[in-house]
Amino acid sequence: MNSVIQILKEYWGYSSFRPLQEEIINSVLNGNDTVALLPTGGGKSLCYQLPGLANEGLCIVISPLIALMSDQVKQLKNKGIKALHLSGGLSFEEVRTLLDNAIYGNYSFLYLSPERLQQEMVQEAIRQMNVNLIAVDEAHCISQWGNDFRPAYKNITLLRSLHPLVPFIALTATATPEVIEDTIAELQLEAPRVFKESFYRPNLAFKTYKAEDKLYQVEKLLGDKENTAIVYVRSRSKTIEVSRQLNSMGISATYYHGGISAASKKDRLQAWMDGKVSTIVATNAFGMGIDNPGVRFVIHLQIPESIESYFQEAGRAGRDGMFAEAVLLYNDFDKQLVQKQFVDSLAGEKDLAAVYRKLVNYFQIPYGEGEYSSHSFNFTEFCKTYNLPSTLTFNALNTLDRLGILQLSKQFGQRSTLRFLVSSEQLLTYFERDTGISILGKTILRVYGGIFETATPINISLLASKLSRSTDFVIAGLKQMEKDAVAEVQIYDTDAVITFIIPREDEKAIYRLAGDVETLNKRKRQQVALLLSYIENNKECKSLQLLGYFGETTGVACGICSVCIKKQGANVKTDEKVVAREVLQLVSIAPMSSRTIVENLTFTESEILKVLQALLDAKRLGITEKNEYYLK
Repeated sequence: MNSVIQILKEYWGYSSFRPLQEEIINSVLNGNDTVALLPTGGGKSLCYQLPGLANEGLCIVISPLIALMSDQVKQLKNKGIKALHLSGGLSFEEVRTLLDNAIYGNYSFLYLSPERLQQEMVQEAIRQMNVNLIAVDEAHCISQWGNDFRPAYKNITLLRSLHPLVPFIALTATATPEVIEDTIAELQLEAPRVFKESFYRPNLAFKTYKAEDKLYQVEKLLGDKENTAIVYVRSRSKTIEVSRQLNSMGISATYYHGGISAASKKDRLQAWMDGKVSTIVATNAFGMGIDNPGVRFVIHLQIPESIESYFQEAGRAGRDGMFAEAVLLYNDFDKQLVQKQFVDSLAGEKDLAAVYRKLVNYFQIPYGEGEYSSHSFNFTEFCKTYNLPSTLTFNALNTLDRLGILQLSKQFGQRSTLRFLVSSEQLLTYFERDTGISILGKTILRVYGGIFETATPINISLLASKLSRSTDFVIAGLKQMEKDAVAEVQIYDTDAVITFIIPREDEKAIYRLAGDVETLNKRKRQQVALLLSYIENNKECKSLQLLGYFGETTGVACGICSVCIKKQGANVKTDEKVVAREVLQLVSIAPMSSRTIVENLTFTESEILKVLQALLDAKRLGITEKNEYYLK
C-alpha cells in the first residue's frame, strides 16, 4: 500500500484533503463497505480513485453517466493512470478486447454502466479480474425513492457474488435519509461506515423571486459588476438568446450546451474560467467536473425538475467560501411549463410500449435481435414519421433509458452551426467564384440573421428543401466554405445515438417493468410538487427548507436568503418622507423612469413605487409619454 498523501501529491498535486475525504479513503483502505455523501464540489471521485491506485489490482466504477465516465477516463489517462470504459455501440470483439485489457493489461480502473453487467461475457471477465474496490457512483439511483431511480442498478449486487470479499463504496451528492437507508439495503452493504458532510452553506444565499421581467432582474444583479456567474436555462436555443441579450446589456456572456463542438466547449469554458467573459449561459449539461470556486452568482431563469437538481446546480456558487448568491427567478407561466413538461407529459405503460415498438420498427430490428446495437437517431424525423408528440416522446425515451431497455445519448436539438468569418462584401466576392456555392450562400443569408456575429444553428434539411437539392449538396458546400476559410462550420448529421441494451421483445420488455414505470412517474410528480412548494414558501428560511429536505435540522435561520432578508426589512419601516425627498432630488436632475429611480436609490421597489404614486396624486410629479417622472 502506497502512502495516500504521496499518491495525492504525485497525481493530483495536492498536499491536503478536503473535509471527510481522508476519513472516507481510510475507511475504504481498511476494507470497510463505505457510504460517502458529499455535496457538489466535495471531491467524491478522489474517494475511490485514490484507494484504487493505492492497492494492487483494479477498481471497478459503476456510473449511469456516459459523458462523465468518458471524461473521467480521459482525466485519469492525462495523469498517466491506466483506465478504460465500456461505452455503447461497441462490437462483440471490441468489448472482448477491452475486457482482456482489463484482465491482463495492468489497468487501474474500469468504468461500466449498470446495464453492461447484464452481459454474461462481462460477468465472466470480471470474475477473472483482480478487483480491489467496487465504486458505485450516483448510488441513489438504486433506490426507488431516489432522484434518478434506475432499475438496472439492482444488477450491481452481482458484483458481490463475483467478488464477495471486495469492499464497496457508494457515492452520491444528493440523497435524503430515506434514500441512504434504501441504498444500503439494496446494495447489500455489510456494516457500512457512513460519512455525510453537512449540506449547510453559510456563505450561500438562496433566493427565489417572482419576476415578469427576468432579464431586468439579471441586469440588476450582474450589470454593474464583473462577478463570475452561471445562468441556467432549459433549452439550447435559450442559451443563445439569453447570451445575446446579456451582451447587449453590457454583460460579457457566452453560451454552453451539449450541442456545440468539443473545441467550442473548451474555448468557452476557458474564456469564462480566465475571466474574459463574466457569465456563462448554460443548460444543465454544464457543471459536471467544472471546478471554478469563484462563482459569485448562479441564476436559474427557468424552474428545474427537482430539488436535487436545483441544489446541485445552485451549489456551484461560492465554493471558495466567500459570499455568493443562488437566485431562482420564476413566474406563473414557468409553473405551468414545468407541470406540462414533467407531469402532464409523463409516459405511461402504453405510451412506452408504443414508442418502443415504433423504435424497433424504425430501425428494422428483427424480433429477438438487436442487443447492444447502436443507431444514429434523428429525434425530429422520428416524431414526424410516426406523428408523435415531441414532449411525450422525449419523456418516453428517457424512461426507456432509465429502465435499462436502451441507452440514449442526450443530444436532442443538436444542429449544425455556421458563422461567416469575412465581411459581407468579401463574402459576395467569394460567391462569384462558384455558382453552386453562391446559390447556397445567398440562401443562408436570406434565411438566417446574425450569422456574421456568432455561430448560428442552421437546418441542413431546410436549406436542401429550399434549394431543391440533396443534403449532400448542402454539406459539401458548407465544407468547401470552411476549407476556404470564409466560414466556421460544425456539421451534425443526427440528433443522437440509441443503443438497444436488450434484444427486441416488443411489449414484453415494457410490461415486465410495469411496476417500475409507475414508481418512476410517481416520484417525478412528487419531485415537481416539492420543488414548487419550496419556491412558493416565503415564510421559512430557504436554507432551512433545503436542509430539512435532506434530513438536516439546524434550527438556525441563515439570515441571508430571500425570506430572511424580507423579514429583516419588515422590521424596519422607512419614513415615506425620506423616500419622497430622495425621489424629488433625483428627478430634479432629469426625467427618469421608475426602473432608473429604483436602480439609483437604496429603498425597496415597493416603497419607491408607493411614494411615486403619492407624489403623482399630490401633483408634485408629472409623467411623460415615455413613462418618465419629472418635477413639476
